[in-house]
Amino acid sequence: MDIAFMTLSRLAFGYWEGQPLYAMAELGVFDALAEGPARAATLADRLAASTDGMVRLLDAGVALRLLTRDPETDGRYRNTEMATKLLTSGSPDTLIHWVRVMGRWSRPWSRLADAVRSGTTVEDQGLRLGDDPAYMRDFILGMHEYARRGAAELPSAIPLEGLRRGVDVGGGAGTYAIALANAAPELKLTVLDLTPVLDITRAMVDAHGLTGRIDTGVIDYRLDRFGEDLDLVLMSNVLHQESDTVCLSMLGRARDALRPGGRVVVQGHFVQPDRTGPLFATLHNLSALALWSGGHSRTLEEMAALAGRSGFTEVTTGPVGKSGLSMVTAVRA
Repeated sequence: MDIAFMTLSRLAFGYWEGQPLYAMAELGVFDALAEGPARAATLADRLAASTDGMVRLLDAGVALRLLTRDPETDGRYRNTEMATKLLTSGSPDTLIHWVRVMGRWSRPWSRLADAVRSGTTVEDQGLRLGDDPAYMRDFILGMHEYARRGAAELPSAIPLEGLRRGVDVGGGAGTYAIALANAAPELKLTVLDLTPVLDITRAMVDAHGLTGRIDTGVIDYRLDRFGEDLDLVLMSNVLHQESDTVCLSMLGRARDALRPGGRVVVQGHFVQPDRTGPLFATLHNLSALALWSGGHSRTLEEMAALAGRSGFTEVTTGPVGKSGLSMVTAVRA
């Protein structure tokens, strides 16, 4: 066996495996099958697709172990246990919104060479989100679905004793604010984001029974103040989307919002000092180039330096438990 050939072939064909998943998520196959097993022709009619195309897609889904086809029920297809748990919208463990976002992002990713040639994004997702409410909803819920599995690691990585007031800047659905509020009963938090995002945030907070502990505030985080006399400013997975100039502005406004002794926490995926790993962080860096105007992944040392330039002291770095994320923390003198 030619290991080098097999390795390269796997890389070259790699994107093929994701495409059937994205197509089934976009078309609504998993939710349709959640209502019960169905033949390809029935699904094609229900989902406004061709029968031939649907047969090919569903058969690929079987090969990927997302679906099964039962010869004893006239060849009807059904979701596997994994698909039922992770890819149907009614499941509490669903990732369906996140998968739909990954499907959208595969399109600008396919133009990565153009982004490398120009050094700029090929399709700025910040602009697309503002123009497409359905995409905005998928994005916010999808990021929540993906992040909530590691969010429980954050409270143990931050000194929470004595904290009373904090904000989560660009906090989306409130995933990390919910985790912090559950871990620190005395801490009251405000999720700061855009108006259409905060409708989702309030529903999520209410579903977790934290309406009295977590409120919301409308801001453009690139321009607006974050508050005053705060104990904590959290920025999770937002600064990789921004240029150094915007990061310095945001960190400066975080400093201004904190009381003396208050802390800023910047959480995200950081590349190692030589920028060649971890693998996910290097791919995340390319994603920032293709998808977000001005965005790029930094090393922990680079982010720590930005915090220092913004007037913070006691700058430290470290992992966020076993979540795969890392963080920079710093104190306002």
